[in-house]
Amino acid sequence: MPISLTQLQTFVRLAELGNFTRTAEELGVTPPAVTLQIRTLSEHFGVPLVDIVKRRPILTRGGKFLVERSRRVLESVAALEHEMQQFAAGGTAPLVLGATVTVGNYILAPLLADFETRHDYGDIDVRVDNPAQLAALLRSHEASIILGSDVPKEDDFEGFPFAADHLVLIVPAKGHRFSGRRSIRARDLEGEVFVGREADSPSRMLAESELNSHGVHVRTKIVVPSVEGVLRAVESGLGIAIVSGLVVERLLQEERVHAVEIRDLDLRRQFEIVTLRDATLSAHAVAFIEFLRSSAGAQPRRKSRLAAS
Repeated sequence: MPISLTQLQTFVRLAELGNFTRTAEELGVTPPAVTLQIRTLSEHFGVPLVDIVKRRPILTRGGKFLVERSRRVLESVAALEHEMQQFAAGGTAPLVLGATVTVGNYILAPLLADFETRHDYGDIDVRVDNPAQLAALLRSHEASIILGSDVPKEDDFEGFPFAADHLVLIVPAKGHRFSGRRSIRARDLEGEVFVGREADSPSRMLAESELNSHGVHVRTKIVVPSVEGVLRAVESGLGIAIVSGLVVERLLQEERVHAVEIRDLDLRRQFEIVTLRDATLSAHAVAFIEFLRSSAGAQPRRKSRLAAS
């Protein structure tokens, strides 16, 4: 029979107290039960562990060795118990969040700061990527939650909105034919030089889809790998761009670019909280989801277990 933690605990306590009766009383068992556990350990290892001298247990050389090793085992088990309790509460392993560029760079930081002032959880690891890569992170369990727009609508995903966004057209603050305009129509954009991010950028995909639906086909002549690069290119007069209204607030306040409404396009979108439908979420993840929902007053886009949590 394999040894048990109870046997090791009994042996260590006997060594510390030096008395069968006191050990039995402390552990809530009978003295014969203590004797049986020590005898079982001795038979298992094939070495005597205690000598009885004047009715008191005296550790043998093998007993002293076993006590020291048993203490290490029991300390490790106690540490494991503590770590797993923390993990269950979300306090050990970091909460891994996936986010699209706009959410990760412009929305998430103040939300995380607010969340951490209200909740005492562990670390948070944020991965910023495009929707397809974020979906892969979620499906592989490398991320517990992903946040963004245009996340693939898969059967094993569920989610609901937590924030709204509105794309805007930005042009140079001066010198462009739209620099003094408050609004235009989609057809006015024919022939314009556009600056944008990669083709699978959610904001670019939404803008091009809306333009195409109105029969307007624009060419993105300059492609840069970051939102900041797009903004800098527009500011420098290299072209115009359709970007999230959330990312241009500071530049608009500083009058470094000019925003123009496109009256006949619907450039609204929702950012969503998305999880795997059947995944078991840590308390940390559940708390963060509930925080986002309460902060935004989000309502489920469809019935889900998150809505009932």
